[in-house]
Amino acid sequence: MNERVDGRKQRFEHRRGEVLRAATEHALDHGLDELSLRKIAQTVGVSHATLVHHFGTKEQLVAEIVELVLAGTLAVPDLPQDDPDPLRTIWRRATADRGRRYVKLFVAITGQAMHGDEALVNAVAASMRQRTNLLAEGLARNGCPPSRTQAVATALLAGLRGLFVDLVTTGDTDRVDAAFEDMLAELKHRLADWAGRP
Repeated sequence: MNERVDGRKQRFEHRRGEVLRAATEHALDHGLDELSLRKIAQTVGVSHATLVHHFGTKEQLVAEIVELVLAGTLAVPDLPQDDPDPLRTIWRRATADRGRRYVKLFVAITGQAMHGDEALVNAVAASMRQRTNLLAEGLARNGCPPSRTQAVATALLAGLRGLFVDLVTTGDTDRVDAAFEDMLAELKHRLADWAGRP
């Protein structure tokens, strides 16, 4: 009997990632407001029971979608360690056509989190802490004093979020890109000061 249960689990386990990616695509197309396990099951082509088996509840599925979207907006997994301009690379990818879908849902998620949805609040808070820590590590590698890395990373992440909100609400790409370049120039100036470079 246990072998049958284990075999069934193995048969469906490989589909979890596929189902999560499809559910995320659904959320990118339709937002979180219209998200339901039944709707996603229809879109993905699996049974409602399969979704419950993999994710338990809608809240758990939403938390995982949120993490994927937040990571997809402010992370570039294949970013080379020696990229001379990692923030510009991240910005370009986030604001390209595919990236903008993530940015739009990212902005919606963070907005909804402010209204107290516990699953969203926890997912956004955890993701923001993780992104802040990653930025802080990068700043430290580039000469930012250890006592300042968290504060500078927090301000930088807040600036990026603000620019994302501006971009998706106004669509004014040139102005928002110029603001990003200004923010980046200021950061590079500070990094040069910290490193004692002219």
